[in-house]
Amino acid sequence: MCSICGGNYPLEAIKKASSVMAHRGPDFSGSFYCNGIALAHNRLSIIDLQKEANQPFVSPFCPHLVLVFNGEIYNYLELKAELEGFGIPFFTKSDTEVLLHAFAFFGQKCLEKFNGDFAFVILDKRDNSLFLARDRLGNKPLFYGIQGDRICFASEIKGLLEILPCVFDKEEIAKWLLFSNGSKDKTIYQGILPFPSAHFGVFKNGKLQLTRYWNLKITPQNYTLDSALDELEDLLLDSLKLRLQSDVQVGLSVSGGVDSSILAHLVARLNGECKFFGLSFREFQGVDESVYIDEIGRDVEVEICEVKPKIENLRDDFRKLVLGQDEIFRSLSIYAQFVLFKEIAKTCKVVLGGQGADELFGGYYHHIGRYVFTHKDAFKDRLRLYGKEALNEYMFGLKCSLDRELKLQLFMEDNAKDLEKLEKMGLPKPSLENLLERFLLDFNQGLLLDTLEFNLPNLLRYEDRNAMTHSLENRTPFTDYRVVEFAFRLPEHLKVAQGYGKYLLRVLLERLGSKNLAWRKDKKGFAVPELELARSLGYNAQNLFDVRAMIFEQLRNR
Repeated sequence: MCSICGGNYPLEAIKKASSVMAHRGPDFSGSFYCNGIALAHNRLSIIDLQKEANQPFVSPFCPHLVLVFNGEIYNYLELKAELEGFGIPFFTKSDTEVLLHAFAFFGQKCLEKFNGDFAFVILDKRDNSLFLARDRLGNKPLFYGIQGDRICFASEIKGLLEILPCVFDKEEIAKWLLFSNGSKDKTIYQGILPFPSAHFGVFKNGKLQLTRYWNLKITPQNYTLDSALDELEDLLLDSLKLRLQSDVQVGLSVSGGVDSSILAHLVARLNGECKFFGLSFREFQGVDESVYIDEIGRDVEVEICEVKPKIENLRDDFRKLVLGQDEIFRSLSIYAQFVLFKEIAKTCKVVLGGQGADELFGGYYHHIGRYVFTHKDAFKDRLRLYGKEALNEYMFGLKCSLDRELKLQLFMEDNAKDLEKLEKMGLPKPSLENLLERFLLDFNQGLLLDTLEFNLPNLLRYEDRNAMTHSLENRTPFTDYRVVEFAFRLPEHLKVAQGYGKYLLRVLLERLGSKNLAWRKDKKGFAVPELELARSLGYNAQNLFDVRAMIFEQLRNR
């Protein structure tokens, strides 16, 4: 994990931009300049710790190419063997060299071969072109700005703000405050754009041409429960095996929930050299998961380091939390992860976690709501297990079933008070039509949108910035593209069954040896005592709109 930065700007400007991202790579900083193109890199050494793997990276095999790369190519050993079969030489043990040689040999087709989390840029000195690419789900960040025939790019927005003017996009700010989500092709800063996931781009002669290289589709197949279980277990085992590769200490974040508990069992099976960490709020019983974290420790027979955040510490951490994210985020719930990663980084440089499973396998209330509304027997099962909570989920499904005009009327009523707040802040009122796509009734379509546009992209962003603020690389085995594609081949009834969401994952966890954790009904996620945190900062936040406004105020005063 690292930071990359560059563009057709003076070298000193690019180096200054790179320097504000040094937390992403404190082990080495390098730069390169040729024919008006500058590149810079901060390295967090994970694979091949030798200096020969430092970046910007140039290889004797393809000296006309210069690479800056953030992330990991997890299947680099297999790709290296394939390339060696074609007679291609290697001079380091790094995945960086494998990436560059794969590009030199396969061209843009190399992206289809990569199993990894990455954002990289390659300069071709022969025509002064730049090749930019980002992984399939956008695990690793990349932002860019174009002014006239000039381009600059960076791993974090704060780098670009050293080069480009800091002008807020009021429309995007209003969307974030109201909807807890913005446009997928914009940021809250004018002229600073997110490079799209699953795309590559070629910048040449002052123009950037973008191309999508991967499409995720819903293609349900006829799986039996046993065949689905076997395939899922094999995929997760291999995904985890690849992500345990490291020349430094690896940690695993466990919560006592289904997703991380599955990973804990599989790590133990692989005899992975891994430390275990869990977060507890024992003084706040409404959000505390300690009893379940203790249980997975007993089931897997490992010692779990318990991290105990204190609310009063938020006063010291709040500014760093917000500036680490660079943009507005949904709520203070991500502070729990921030504290956890801060502790993990003291002894590890890599952390594994269960991010992505909810979006893929139907873990959120709005996923269940769509399903139970369209499957009446499923609603009866859900009602039997969850009572009134199931009725609330059903009502969400009902809301999704309404026609366009009724939805818009309800959106107006639901958001009336917050729309008044926007007006008082001098911000525009975004069209409530922005919400329509988030209230589609189709179960699988809801999962797909959460995976590609809504939930998961934001959660991956929060996790990357929280980890890298502490110079920690995060890896998410559930977002291996093979697991993702498998999830959208599954029939719906293996995701929601017998009243449970994430049914297939629960059955797998029981098979692995944690029956009680598999069928628990009260998972809270990375919850925090939200109102107490806001009060500790001197804000009387009444709802999440107020929390997000508090976050924006900090960004505005950066």
